[in-house]
Amino acid sequence: MVKRTTAQSEPEIDFRRLRRRDKEEVGRWFDAYSDPVYGFIFYRVGRDADLAGDVAQETFVSALETIERFNPRRGEMFPWLTYIARNCIRKALRRRGRDEALPDFWNAVDHELARAIMGMGSHIFPEELLAQKEIAELVRMALTNLPLRYQTALRRCYFEELSLHEIAAMEGINQGAAKVLLHRAKLAFRAAFETISASIFKGQGEGKATP
Repeated sequence: MVKRTTAQSEPEIDFRRLRRRDKEEVGRWFDAYSDPVYGFIFYRVGRDADLAGDVAQETFVSALETIERFNPRRGEMFPWLTYIARNCIRKALRRRGRDEALPDFWNAVDHELARAIMGMGSHIFPEELLAQKEIAELVRMALTNLPLRYQTALRRCYFEELSLHEIAAMEGINQGAAKVLLHRAKLAFRAAFETISASIFKGQGEGKATP
């Protein structure tokens, strides 16, 4: 039985049952990933909630149809779902005659995000920024573009206000490892926030489509 452990903030999914389209396991899989996938899609379709819901549904249908292609030993489920979501987003926007500049913008952001997160510096992102309401939208946008384990760690720490001890217990790791996880999550958030901010302001200055 192949499962993901909570130590990676990925839900435990029985992929053998999922590949058999077991109704209960499909429901657990959808419940576990529907919110982060929807959040990932929402900004990439111009904050259109109805369209984001349609694209999310199409993403899960497509993912379930091709679930045999997913190998849990080679990577995590969330990045695989976002790969499918990108294709569904472009198709949905094309069907509606929407501006192709929006997915092009996010493709460029994805490239910069990957480079920024891979080259993260050693400075911790200022914690107070996560609590500033005036930039809450940009904060949410940055969070939805992080690996799921980093999203979960930051939400537990700053939004649910859980202690390090509680986060460690939920992750199934010791407090030292939880501290390292939060440190890396904050670095990734800083890289995502700065990259998205710079891309948006650059796009606005050049008159290009931005979220």
